[in-house]
Amino acid sequence: MMKVLLLNGSPKGPASNSIQLANAFLQGAREKQELEIQTYDIYAMDLRDCRGCFACWNKTPGQCVIHDDMTKILKGILEADWIIYSFPLYYYSLPSRLKLVFDRQLPFRLPFMDAQNEYGGHPDRYDLSKKRWIFISTCGFYTAQGNYETVTSQLDRLYGKNGYTTIFTGEGELFRVPELKKECARYLDVVRQAGREFAGGSISEAVRRQLEEAILPRPVFERLADASWGVEPESGHIQSEAYQFTKQMAGLYNRDHYDKDRVVEFEYTDRNERYQIVLTKTDAQVKKEEFLPYTTRITTPFAVWQSIAREEIRGDEALMQHLYTVDGDFDLLLRWDDFFGTGATHAPKGPQTNMLYFLVPWMALWIGAPVASRIGFCLISAGLALLFWLSPPAEFDEV
Repeated sequence: MMKVLLLNGSPKGPASNSIQLANAFLQGAREKQELEIQTYDIYAMDLRDCRGCFACWNKTPGQCVIHDDMTKILKGILEADWIIYSFPLYYYSLPSRLKLVFDRQLPFRLPFMDAQNEYGGHPDRYDLSKKRWIFISTCGFYTAQGNYETVTSQLDRLYGKNGYTTIFTGEGELFRVPELKKECARYLDVVRQAGREFAGGSISEAVRRQLEEAILPRPVFERLADASWGVEPESGHIQSEAYQFTKQMAGLYNRDHYDKDRVVEFEYTDRNERYQIVLTKTDAQVKKEEFLPYTTRITTPFAVWQSIAREEIRGDEALMQHLYTVDGDFDLLLRWDDFFGTGATHAPKGPQTNMLYFLVPWMALWIGAPVASRIGFCLISAGLALLFWLSPPAEFDEV
């Protein structure tokens, strides 16, 4: 059995984005190895700053004179086979409390100079050569590349350039967005595969390449990131939740599927708010005044449309239940994933759910059909749904 020490270095504790990756990594590893895992949330522990007194070198060798929870961490490191550090990137470096944890590991070093070290250094007090060090982190940029040099420079000095394993992931804030859980789940599947391979020896180059791929294309991610703050760029005024949500929806606009200018109007009946997304060949603009004639109008409670976006309820079923209505050009709704899909690198290959299968018979009812014909329409709808259910499932990228 492998003993694992997981150090969560995020102030958000269990709600951390990075800890989702660390947990996925361990889930995969558990399929190959039996693990005994000890987890510490660093920001929930009693940890004090290093005093720089060097008592652990010359008065109580190997023992820190500060009596706090660092004693547990030092003991855990000595006993563990794997030590996993999970943390967000803060200002291109480590969160302050995690840096404290590194500072407090001075008892692991001997005070004497290491003549074999090219740049100078201190030898290890204990034999740590058989331990495996893993560093898992997310950052708020579209890529990890070019943003972790400060971190890796420190790790190179502490563990040697090939002495540790990293999973550094861009677009970390996506892991807290319910509407993008499917895209994030696909990336977490790759992280699980990395855990399986690590437990079996090392992470393959193929999986490494997948770990480095963006979850969303850069333009999409950066539009979503800018909209996520909920403040007006010029004035700094706080935006309403519904307006912020609509801005993020516009941020997903895929211009590759442009065929004509469209004006999508949303009437959020439970918020008494109305917005338009104007889709052109070059971009998607959100209007909250000076409205244009709409091509498609969706009248819905904001809570309903938000639940559809989060896949808590299906859009086609919500329409059948009259939870929202559509006026104007229905084509946009049938091609919704084309216009507002994520274009994710880890997106599945193969057939996608097409609302047309479910909505064609209901469109007839929506337009207005004789009451006597409704049973027939329902049977057609059920048959089409069954046909789609029996069709082959989508194929996913191998990880």
